[in-house]
Amino acid sequence: MTENRRKAEDKLRGCGGVCKNTAIGCGIKRAGQMASGIRAGRKQDAGAGRKPGMRLGMLCLAASLSVSFPMTAWASPEFAYSTEKWASLRDNVMEYEELADLIHEYNATIINNRLEYDEYRGKSNDDLKNAYQDVADHLYDASDKMMDTTDEDQPGYGSVAANAALSRVQAEQNQDTADAMNEDGYVKKLEYDRQEASLVKEAQTKMNSYWQKVKQTPALEEAARTAQSQYESMGVKAAQGMATQAELLGAQEKVEAARAAIEANEKERDDLRRELCVMTGWSYDAEPEIREISIPGIEEADRIDLAADKEKAQETNYSQAANERRLKHTGNGNQFDVMVRKVESGLQQIEADVEARYNQLKQAQSDYIQAEGEYQVEARSAQAAERRYQLGAISRNEYLQQQGGLASKESARDVAGLKFRQAMEDYRWAVNGLAQTEGT
Repeated sequence: MTENRRKAEDKLRGCGGVCKNTAIGCGIKRAGQMASGIRAGRKQDAGAGRKPGMRLGMLCLAASLSVSFPMTAWASPEFAYSTEKWASLRDNVMEYEELADLIHEYNATIINNRLEYDEYRGKSNDDLKNAYQDVADHLYDASDKMMDTTDEDQPGYGSVAANAALSRVQAEQNQDTADAMNEDGYVKKLEYDRQEASLVKEAQTKMNSYWQKVKQTPALEEAARTAQSQYESMGVKAAQGMATQAELLGAQEKVEAARAAIEANEKERDDLRRELCVMTGWSYDAEPEIREISIPGIEEADRIDLAADKEKAQETNYSQAANERRLKHTGNGNQFDVMVRKVESGLQQIEADVEARYNQLKQAQSDYIQAEGEYQVEARSAQAAERRYQLGAISRNEYLQQQGGLASKESARDVAGLKFRQAMEDYRWAVNGLAQTEGT
């Protein structure tokens, strides 16, 4: 935030430009941290390994917060959910279907936005415009007074003149902002709603990626076992003079590569867990149970009415609605022409984005069907290999290779299912307000 915008928003919120941050910024960060802390405390209370004194600490912090902000300013009242629902949100389990509520209740950014919106609630375009105009007028007056109370012969004239000139520049900047102001409290609400929806979508994507990493693990481990077995066999051959040192080294490198792949997968999975925890109110190092994501029926993609969804997407889009609102508050001239083009092109872009998401969904559906078919074929081959191995018809290495192939196809099937779920969510979000528009 620029200094001029800070001063304008300070004026709007009654801060008077005294604080280093905006009046909102003075307490929002603390409120966000507080909500996150309470979330973590409740979760730990419900599970094993909770930290002693956590609840007392949270109560003390909550008490200190209430001095500046009422608890209801950032936390939903108890009657917002049923007792069972609150218990589910406060346990040490993270479920895909709960992500929207977890983000709403415990995400620091959303809590900050909720507090900030209280300052914009009901504000008209004139209210916002006048806030910047008042700051501009104040700066103009300050500049004039500085120049009127000094002259070129006085010591320090250069410094005073420089400050006066700076105040003048800031005044002009705030004047420009006031003249161009085309927002109101409703536009701010749309922006906050869009951000919350985007964060829910982001959390869903991260949990989906987390489970993709989980589903990839068995195949990686099977590949590591196969590589180790081949390396051991190559060692025996090398000792008998039937394999070169280069071949042995190559087998060893495959073992190391397989182990590195497992380690990389674990790190990526752990990073996703930490990110999810922070987004949903746990501490970054918490280890809640992350429940598995269900895969939608393959037929769900076939029931989509693309034409109807395109119309719905245009009606529900947060950015488009905000731009249409801004257009109402935009005066004549170049700025008006820009907003008209933005609104018109936004509708076209939404339609194009929904269709692109639909095509991606159909591709993901096709990939999932193919992966399922390949897994079924591999499963039958694995059964045959099992019988042959029991009869001594194939070697242990051949058997392990077959098992590795089955694990690989199973992982590929499971990951394809999760990608299908992700493509479905991406499409749904595009239809329900988050389709790409010009400028987003």
